[in-house]
Amino acid sequence: MASAFFLRWLETRGAAVEQGPDAALVLVPQDLREVLRVPEILAVTVDPDVAAEDGALLLTPGHPALERGVSEVLEQGDAGIVWLPWPRPLPPTPETLLSRAREAVAVDHGRIDAERAPQPVFAPLLRIEALCTHTVDDQFQERVEVWVDGRSGRELPAAHIRMLRTAGGLHGEPARHPILLPRLDLALSAADALLQTKVEERSRSLGMQGAVTAKAERARTTAYYEELLDSLARRQQGAPAERQALLARQAEVAQAEAQRRLREIEEKYRPSHTLRPVRLHLMLTPALQLPLWVRRGDRLYPFALCWSLYGGAFLPVSCPRCGSDAPLVAGRSEFGCRACLGPTRAETSSG
Repeated sequence: MASAFFLRWLETRGAAVEQGPDAALVLVPQDLREVLRVPEILAVTVDPDVAAEDGALLLTPGHPALERGVSEVLEQGDAGIVWLPWPRPLPPTPETLLSRAREAVAVDHGRIDAERAPQPVFAPLLRIEALCTHTVDDQFQERVEVWVDGRSGRELPAAHIRMLRTAGGLHGEPARHPILLPRLDLALSAADALLQTKVEERSRSLGMQGAVTAKAERARTTAYYEELLDSLARRQQGAPAERQALLARQAEVAQAEAQRRLREIEEKYRPSHTLRPVRLHLMLTPALQLPLWVRRGDRLYPFALCWSLYGGAFLPVSCPRCGSDAPLVAGRSEFGCRACLGPTRAETSSG
């Protein structure tokens, strides 16, 4: 809610807030009073009746004081490390995890076996949020967010993200378990590309919606100027010689104006957007790292999966060699995916 955000922001700026049943009483420091132009003791409410009866500040969307707080927070951004609390339910047994691993990950010509018991860890995730300003005839803003695995850059499934949203977050919790090291260069690059893809898809969708209106407006404009030019042509046919030059000039001006208006309509309905990053969180989420062997004959290739205790699933699986999501292959001398082994080695591996 806007009021909850505003009161939290006031507290971060040094105000003392006492929450009441119908309104919050705020002791505003002097520097903030000058910025917001409010008295030292301020009552804040979202109830119009309370505001009318008690003279409290009615905090509604668009209020200058609220907009000031929003602008300041957006300018500062929100970046940091967030620890998710360890969940209370018992984790899956090692046997269950191994069974789920065999179901979730297919390895051509290889069998997945457990190397040792799963280890509790904090797995890094990356959450990036931006405000996108779309312009298609009108201008409006939308929030765009992506969540990716901090080691592979792969996008998290929607169901996993929903579970993470319910987890809350702790700042600065002492590490009770090892932390898997993130690949921030890879994850940030992947998250940025994913963010751009989402925004461009949205922009194309808005452009398709606006295309219908643009087509109708172009048709009206074209019909208007065609009628005007026809009228000028008819008048020119029966006009005296001294009038024909003037009417011809008017027709040239009308044609140029028609082209200008059509270009204006094209520009008006051409979708564009700008992105403004507002949040970057490195989320450390409770997980179980499952060390595995990928076995082919007497050859063993070390591999590991990471089970998210909030998502109830393995984090996205990537090739240990190139990081792609191509199918994995246990070759006679190598372990990787079909993309990085290449057709020749993939064919050799399947021999």
